[in-house]
This record gives sequence, structure tokens and C-alpha cells, in this order.
Amino acid sequence: MNIHGYQSSPGPSSITTPGNKFQDVGKTSAGANNFATLLQAYTEQVNTDVKAAAKDSVDLATGTDTGKGTAETLLAMKQAELSFQMMLGVRNKLVDAYREIIRMQV
Repeated sequence: MNIHGYQSSPGPSSITTPGNKFQDVGKTSAGANNFATLLQAYTEQVNTDVKAAAKDSVDLATGTDTGKGTAETLLAMKQAELSFQMMLGVRNKLVDAYREIIRMQV
């Protein structure tokens, strides 16, 4: 919307971050978000992060020269931990919502 030469600020859908890996994940041909596809992609990304952090920590412990130092390895481990905790939080919320729906009387 253009009012007196000023454009309105962009909405949340037009904002992207450089590290946003899930920007177009879960889009169907109609353009709607597919929640199951989004959850599957996020689960796969968390799994990849955890495996990479585990490999980095083994490489650091064994002295394998991968070019990653202690700081990068610790950051990868913390990122994997936080991603996993967030995934568990989402899972717990979904299970709670399912239980609440099951308790509803029709």
C-alpha cells in the first residue's frame, strides 16, 4: 500500500533470514503449507545436526585434523542440543493437543 510516497512495511511472509533452511519446505503445488512435510524436514535437519556434532566431537577427541577447532565443535554440539530440545518441545505440544482432542466429548 502506497500512501503519500511511503510503502507499508513488508509482512512476515516476505522476511527471510540468511540461515532460513525451511523457507520453501512444506509448500504444496497449491502454495499452502503442508505441516507434515515441514515437520519431517525439520526432523531430518535435527538428525543431520546431531550426527554432524557427534562426528565433530569424535574428530576433536581423536585428533583428526578437520580444520574445526574446539570452539566450532562446541558450537555445533550446542546447536544440535538446542535443535533437539526444540523438536522435543514441539513433539510434547503435539501429544498434549492430541490427548486434549481425545478427551473431548462429542
